[in-house]
Amino acid sequence: MTEQIEGSSPDAPAEVELIAAERVIFFSDAVVAIAITLLALGLPIPHGSNNTEVWRSLHAGRDAYLAFLISFAVIGAHWRTHHRLFRAVARLDTLAIALNSVWLLMIISTPYATRVLSGSGGFGVRFGLYAAIQVITLVTFFLMSRHIRSGHLLRPGMQSWLSPSDDVVVLTLAATFALSIPLAFIRGFGQWVYVVWVAAVVVTRWVRRAQRWRAERSG
Repeated sequence: MTEQIEGSSPDAPAEVELIAAERVIFFSDAVVAIAITLLALGLPIPHGSNNTEVWRSLHAGRDAYLAFLISFAVIGAHWRTHHRLFRAVARLDTLAIALNSVWLLMIISTPYATRVLSGSGGFGVRFGLYAAIQVITLVTFFLMSRHIRSGHLLRPGMQSWLSPSDDVVVLTLAATFALSIPLAFIRGFGQWVYVVWVAAVVVTRWVRRAQRWRAERSG
């Protein structure tokens, strides 16, 4: 039997893997913070020689400010679910890191998509690009969540803070964003397509309640 190296611990490999996973988590948090910062940096600066002109300039940039608020809420929601998923992680394998990298790519692309969304002309394409990025983000997170929870990557004795019901919510949101893409190209629908995103919040709440009710009945 090979003698254990003096000063080493049987738990050393697990500790190394945990530290490596924490580095990925810290890096992910930093990327999300940068993405939110880029949102603010992209906001138009009002200009004018008097109060009236400044107010008019602010009003002219209302689409950019609305897109900023939407993206701030979207990135914040993505980060919250990411935090819930990774808080019980013990280690990460190659696939988990690859999926997390794709997720981060979509997060850091959101500020760019936000500026495109607030532009003028070609609304269907601009809206579709933004929605497509959110679909990829949600689907990637779903795959990452399923892999982490089923791939023995959690800490021993700990359960994931996410459940199969959360998977349903994520897929519902992805489906809603995907549905909004073709609607944005319908003539006359225009800005009303944002209602689909607002409806997604209501639908996901209903899905959560339905999942909770079903769990209570089965329990």
